[in-house]
Amino acid sequence: MQKKNITAICIGLPVFLILVISIMIHASWINGFDNFFEQIVHTIPNLQGIMKKITFLADTKVDLVWMLLIAIILWIKKQRPLSLSIIITLITADAFGWVVKHIIQRARPMQHLAVDDGFSFPSGHTLGMAIIVFWLMMILIPALVKNRTTKIWLNVLLIVWLILVMISRVYLYAHFPSDVCGSVALGAMWVGIIDAIWDRVTPRTSKNNF
Repeated sequence: MQKKNITAICIGLPVFLILVISIMIHASWINGFDNFFEQIVHTIPNLQGIMKKITFLADTKVDLVWMLLIAIILWIKKQRPLSLSIIITLITADAFGWVVKHIIQRARPMQHLAVDDGFSFPSGHTLGMAIIVFWLMMILIPALVKNRTTKIWLNVLLIVWLILVMISRVYLYAHFPSDVCGSVALGAMWVGIIDAIWDRVTPRTSKNNF
């Protein structure tokens, strides 16, 4: 197993489990955590318009469009293992997230918009975008980009975008801060696990032969 996968799993798994258990037992620190970051996020008023645009671009259906675009381009470039990798990673993560939602059954914040129905943990928008971001950072960018400075800038831009998605979901009262944090932890863990399995079944030479 590669170091990047071990790191993603070793960070993502414990954070995700701590949040899951704390939410299920209604740990007092979760309320404090959520209240603290909700106040920070809502410091600047009247950002609903831009936040709605950000959350639209990270909608679970739109995430599938991003995934298909990446997969199709990779397929055309004859990178079929990579193309299948992102499809399998995102679809299995969404399925797992759906199961977790219905096991925990956490209610959304009281002020949530009517369009944001269903349960709150984890955030589907954030999970889908976290999968795409971490997949690009851990798998595609290392395979495509050789310049170290370019890699750093691409990774920074992806992280900033993911943070904006997290903020938008909290700002619109669609989720609690712990929901989006749990989704990011799950995304990192999931990419690490699936890629570790993928390495077992796909030779590196055919996986990354750009």
